[in-house]
Amino acid sequence: MAENGGAYRLHLRLSRAAWIQAGALGRFRLDPGEYIYVGSAKKALAQRVARHRRLGVEKRGPRRWHIDNLLLHRYCRWQEGELIPGGDECAISAALAATPGVGVPIPGFGATDCRRGCPAHLYRVKAL
Repeated sequence: MAENGGAYRLHLRLSRAAWIQAGALGRFRLDPGEYIYVGSAKKALAQRVARHRRLGVEKRGPRRWHIDNLLLHRYCRWQEGELIPGGDECAISAALAATPGVGVPIPGFGATDCRRGCPAHLYRVKAL
């Protein structure tokens, strides 16, 4: 990773059930609850999270990644963006996947280009 690259976690809440388009993966129904999305940026980590926050709070902007479709949904509420400078998104994803009470709501969501076998980069969580 570049000097200002790393990973991040987005903490989101769905207030109601929502249908989300996940690119070529298809359209999926997400239940209300708490979600964590894990992503990365090779550079400009803080700017990437700031972009996601703008989409999640202002509900406008271009769609580039799977997560944008969730962030722009009217029932999705931004909770927090957590920067992990130098962090490894797949290691963070694997740790989340192994946590009791954490599930994969959409297999492959945010991980279609993952080469390390992550089940997804979006997780539904109970209380962590």
